[in-house]
Amino acid sequence: MPNQSLRQSEIDSLQYISSMTNELVQMAEASRFPMISYLLGMAYAEAFDVLRGARPARHAQLSGNPLHPKAQAKDNRAAHPRRA
Repeated sequence: MPNQSLRQSEIDSLQYISSMTNELVQMAEASRFPMISYLLGMAYAEAFDVLRGARPARHAQLSGNPLHPKAQAKDNRAAHPRRA
């Protein structure tokens, strides 16, 4: 049963992410890339857990992801202090 706190577009995204990462895990395993397989497996597990409600949909740690646009914008503000 999907997480009731999610919008339909978020459910659709999580279903797509879990499907694609599962396929990528299989490709990585077939090509004998164990670390890539492991990392993709973790992404699959996270998407599946959020989808079924085992984890919150939004994490405070999101801003800690250096590849996340909001984290980059925050870092840019810190690097360029305002001048009076």
